[in-house]
Amino acid sequence: MRWVITAGGTGGHLIPGIALAEEIMERGEELIFISGKRPVEKHILRDKPFKVYHLEVEGLVGRPFKDKIRAGLKLIRAYWEAKKILKEFKPKVIIAEGGYVSVPVVLAGKRLGIKTALHEQNIIPGKANLFLSKMVDKVFISFPESKKYFPEEKVIFSGNPVRKELLLPRKRTHQGIGLLIIGGSLGARFLNELMLKLSPRLFEAFPNLYLIHQTGLEDFEWVKGKYEELSLFNKYKEQIKIFPFIEDMGWAYCEADLVIARAGATTLAELMALKKPAILIPYPYATGRHQDRNAEFLVSLGGALKFNQEELKEEEFFETLKDLLSHKERLEKMKMAYEVLKMGKASEIILSEMEKLAKGV
Repeated sequence: MRWVITAGGTGGHLIPGIALAEEIMERGEELIFISGKRPVEKHILRDKPFKVYHLEVEGLVGRPFKDKIRAGLKLIRAYWEAKKILKEFKPKVIIAEGGYVSVPVVLAGKRLGIKTALHEQNIIPGKANLFLSKMVDKVFISFPESKKYFPEEKVIFSGNPVRKELLLPRKRTHQGIGLLIIGGSLGARFLNELMLKLSPRLFEAFPNLYLIHQTGLEDFEWVKGKYEELSLFNKYKEQIKIFPFIEDMGWAYCEADLVIARAGATTLAELMALKKPAILIPYPYATGRHQDRNAEFLVSLGGALKFNQEELKEEEFFETLKDLLSHKERLEKMKMAYEVLKMGKASEIILSEMEKLAKGV
């Protein structure tokens, strides 16, 4: 059976798509991956063992009229390019993981009579997925709370696919306290600035701190330079690991006792799968503030604490962070809070349902 996965925009859309693609390849089946042309999309999808196509697309929402015209023309061009790709590949199904690139691919697929589905990672859906939900055959959701946003007869609760390599047994490489900072695939300037301010005090309080910091592609050189300017850098440089984008997240999570992150759905799925305590600072400008709702879900479980970016006080945040790192029993309690979750196998659910759809079952 031939499959198409389409996803773009951020790692939050791309990584679940890659997890599905890897599962399909393990089954010995054929697939192609269709994404956008942004640097982060090309970076995450480079050197993958499947064929990747990149279409040029832009969003329409909240843009000046002139930019909307340009974006609309790009979407039309992407539709025709997607249609040509699909005609040549002849897939049985298309699974859209989100991002604007999903729109022309799904529209082209529907025009060609291909079975289609979308997967929503967040509690509150994005505009592209709300639009597509009216025309796809199936809608997979990661949180039961999302059901009310979609046509009821199409909805299947699957959870969010996590890459299998994340779940492989690992051995920690350090004996200290591990702190992982991840601002998502695009990074987060606010998190980067905050951690640069706090890191001298953290190392003063915890000389055995092992710090892993994903900066995002754009901020990497700037953040790396700022760390190197700190007086503590030479003393602790073996304990400070800085990356634009962490390829091996399984390693990073294994090294960490605590995670500081945004509240994108893919990050949350990984935290839940690996039972990692976290401090979440939702991105305040996400559509419909969906990251706030995502974060509240983990807070309600007891696995995470939440700080709003607009109200965050540096001293209060530092004291909270210091308190958690000082009390392993608190971290253990947060870890145990995840035990109430019954984590299904999202990839298997999605692929199984799409196989049934393709066969007309």
